[in-house]
Amino acid sequence: MPHTLTVASVNLHAGIDGWGRPFDAVAACLAMNADILLIQENWADNGEPSIAQQVAEAAQSAIVETTYATGRRGHPMPNATAKWLSSKGFFGHDHSLYFDSAKALSQKVASRQHFKEASPGAWGTAIVSKLPMTSTSVLELPYLRRDRSHRRPLVATVDVNGEELTIVCVHMSHLTYGSVLHFNQFNKSLRSLGVRSKPIIVGGDMNNWGPPVLAQVRGVRRAVRGRTWPAWKPHSQLDHLLVSEQLDVVSAAVLSNIGSDHLPVTATIRLR
Repeated sequence: MPHTLTVASVNLHAGIDGWGRPFDAVAACLAMNADILLIQENWADNGEPSIAQQVAEAAQSAIVETTYATGRRGHPMPNATAKWLSSKGFFGHDHSLYFDSAKALSQKVASRQHFKEASPGAWGTAIVSKLPMTSTSVLELPYLRRDRSHRRPLVATVDVNGEELTIVCVHMSHLTYGSVLHFNQFNKSLRSLGVRSKPIIVGGDMNNWGPPVLAQVRGVRRAVRGRTWPAWKPHSQLDHLLVSEQLDVVSAAVLSNIGSDHLPVTATIRLR
């Protein structure tokens, strides 16, 4: 008998907006009520549980997470406006997130008071699952010298009423950084995971539109179609759920704004 489950993916922008103002990321994640939740831009202050860990504890779920970069998360700026981000932020500013583990920050940024007062911590991805995880692993993609983080797709195998389902959570680099190198390596990893013969779901912030994503990620199709970025006036779909041939899509949707710059996506999936 076919089994169904709900999968959602969300980029949390570390639980803050571009000015450093927090939103309730944990409550937003729990409200999605997904059997499997893929989180990008997860954040953990040093010595504190990450956003994903808090979600997993509240939902009594299994979790696997990995770090892409370390740095600092800014506190609310006193000159914040009603906009999600300052005008300068759209032209290469820091969005209140500062990463210096892969490459040093410029002296101009490192000398800013907002950076000095920011909280140190770790930034990455996570998979939270109400279904049992039977195995987990991390894929290493080549480091791109323009990127401020390493890219490490997470893989988890979950038990769906006795059937194995592979889940892959990704947060790809930008096209301008050379992400085609990542997609090439990622395709090899998917083939190793058996994307042509096994049920696999790939989800996350691809930093790329639907057609180019499908041109680069082989053996899957799009489960969700809809604009996801920027959240306040979306014009592009950067956030995707991709499924292999062994899975049927029962329903799919782009969810409402939770406070991040990305809108979440969700789909109900049926194993044949």
